[in-house]
Amino acid sequence: MRIPSCHMEIEQVFLQLEKHECHSLCITSTNQGEGVSSLAQALTERHLLAGYRTLLVDFNLQNPSLTALSLDIDHNHKEDTHYLNYIEHNSQVVPGIPAPNSKARIVELRQPKKLDIQIKKWREEFDKIIIDSSALSQLNANNIPAQTIAGCCDGTIMVVLSGQTLQTELKEALKTLDNHHANLIGHVFNDKYQPRLKNEICREIERFSFLPNIVTNRLISFVQNNRFLSTVV
Repeated sequence: MRIPSCHMEIEQVFLQLEKHECHSLCITSTNQGEGVSSLAQALTERHLLAGYRTLLVDFNLQNPSLTALSLDIDHNHKEDTHYLNYIEHNSQVVPGIPAPNSKARIVELRQPKKLDIQIKKWREEFDKIIIDSSALSQLNANNIPAQTIAGCCDGTIMVVLSGQTLQTELKEALKTLDNHHANLIGHVFNDKYQPRLKNEICREIERFSFLPNIVTNRLISFVQNNRFLSTVV
C-alpha cells in the first residue's frame, strides 16, 4: 500500500524528524506486515520533496520492495543514476539500495562496525538515509537484525499495528532496542484494522438510506473536515 507523502500524518512525522535533526533513520516494527515499508517509502518521498538528497535502503530481507533499474549510464558523468530503483508494487522510482542477496554481504552488514561504516559512506553522498528494516521478531541468519540497524542510526521509528500487536510483544521489542542503544524517536500507529472514529461515523451515515443523497454527502463532508474528529482514533 502506498501512503501519499502529502498526508497530514506523514507531515507530522517529517516535522518531528526535522526537530531531531535525524540524518539516518531506521524504521522497524515488532512483527512483520505492520506497514514499515509503506512508511519508509512515504517519508523518502517527503524528504525528496523538501529538497533533501535522500536514499531509501531496503534491509527488509523478509519482504524486499526495491528493484534496481537497468540504465545506460554515461560514465563521464557520474551522478546518482546508479542508485535509481523502483518500488515494485507501485512502480515509483526513488534513489535507493535494493536488499542484498549475497550471503557474504549480509554477514558483513550484520556486524555493527561494518554497518556503521557503510551508513557513514552513504552520508557522504546523501543528506538523509532512510532504512526499511525487518521486524524485530524476525531474528535469523538470513537477515540483518533491526536492532543492529537501529543502534547504528541517528533515530528509530517503531510502527505499531493497532489492534493486532500485543502489548507484551511491544514491551519486549522496546527493551531490545534499548539494549542496543537505539534512539527511539517515536511510534507510528497503523490503524488499518482499527479505523478512526470519523471513518466509523461516515460509515454509519451511509447506512441511513432514508436520507437524500445531498444530505448524506453534506454530513460526511462535515465529519471528514472536522478538525477535532481528525485527532481522535
